[in-house]
Amino acid sequence: MTWPKREITSLHNPLVKRLRTALRRGEVSATGECGVEGFRLVEEAVRSGLEISTILCTPAAQRRWARLGLYHEARQRCFITTERVFCSLAQTETSQGIAALVRLPRWDLSAALAKPNAVVAGLLGLQDPGNLGTILRSLEAFGAAACLLGPNTVSPLNPKAVRASAGAVFRVPVFTHRTDKEVLALCHRYGLRTLATDAVAGQPLDKVDLRPGFAFLIGREGSGLGRELLAEVNEVVRIPIAARVDSLNAAVAAAIVLYEAARQRAQRQLDLSS
Repeated sequence: MTWPKREITSLHNPLVKRLRTALRRGEVSATGECGVEGFRLVEEAVRSGLEISTILCTPAAQRRWARLGLYHEARQRCFITTERVFCSLAQTETSQGIAALVRLPRWDLSAALAKPNAVVAGLLGLQDPGNLGTILRSLEAFGAAACLLGPNTVSPLNPKAVRASAGAVFRVPVFTHRTDKEVLALCHRYGLRTLATDAVAGQPLDKVDLRPGFAFLIGREGSGLGRELLAEVNEVVRIPIAARVDSLNAAVAAAIVLYEAARQRAQRQLDLSS
């Protein structure tokens, strides 16, 4: 196997600067690129069919990347660099020596929300990137249609969010909106019942019909959605928990709602086929 003889040794190389900025900011650049770091995420980007602008890796990472069997799909865009240069842009504590600039898909909002019986997450003020990434991973696992973000929510391209999503950020349609109320208005426009979860109030989750399309809303960790937004949701549902636990982590609550919706829908299919 022969790799392109393209080496970067300068900390000030324009490509290094672009990748360093993309990884640190955790957002889409003016050229439509975002940065990902680590073998798992670069591999997921390639497998997801994203356009790979550039891959930058150390010699050791190059050899491992080749063994993954995906090198041929992006090797013409691969540059080799030194450990010193790579450490100047790495955002992980234990760097794997590989990062890439990729272009995310352009999703169609109307197509996503108009899906029959769509399940949608609305994240309004969520601050923990690990929670957001984990929610995206659960949305993909249970076949949700989209994720709508309010203006004060952490970026889905935050490096920690990208890693926590395990590549789901490349495949789940995510849309950011100017106001939280815009998110609610979109849900209502597309006929999605809006739900909020609570540890005490509301109907028990397993007693709520989650087979029709719906959007479940999650607010800021600790303070939740706030009274004004809660007043606009269609229904508050309760996830029964032990009395000694005040509340559930946002990502855990989202996973439980998604699982219950999937369970109800699978049971309906069994009932129809029997």
